[in-house]
Amino acid sequence: MLKVWRFLGIDDSFRGKDCVIVGCVTQGNAYVDGFMVGRISVDGLDSTQVIIKMISKSKFRRQIKCIFLNGITFGGFNIADIHEIYEKLNIPVVVVMRRMPDFDAIFDALKNFEDGDVRKEMIEKAGKVYKADNLFIQISGCSLDEALEFLEKSKLKGNVPEALRLAHLVASSIIHGESKGRA
Repeated sequence: MLKVWRFLGIDDSFRGKDCVIVGCVTQGNAYVDGFMVGRISVDGLDSTQVIIKMISKSKFRRQIKCIFLNGITFGGFNIADIHEIYEKLNIPVVVVMRRMPDFDAIFDALKNFEDGDVRKEMIEKAGKVYKADNLFIQISGCSLDEALEFLEKSKLKGNVPEALRLAHLVASSIIHGESKGRA
């Protein structure tokens, strides 16, 4: 019997002070098992706790093989701590990015925050950025080879995990009334 892995993709959308994060659970790269929704502060520091709480209370929690995050910043500069998420949930976390982050520009923007040094440390703590085909990833709780396998088994079309693509569509439709952009 072939075992099916469940993946959770998390993305956000925001307008003004209204920010939603959406998690989509898929079986492998296709069948959608369900969604979860949370709200975070724009430019706050609550995304890590909201993600952990959202997953902890989910009926899917024990079935999730890997959590995919669309970057580590949500709602502007609300930075998720991928290592804390892994430590609290014991589920590997793979951060997925279409482009290599411009850390100089990001760190320059963080100078506008009173706690910019704290946010910079959180970004640096996420660790090394790896190139994975046409994507860039950061990982916690798994090896690079495992992360690449998770990515491969989670894609339907293109190079973004299907759970992440669907989470993006739902999050943007909640905030904007219809889906916008791409994950």
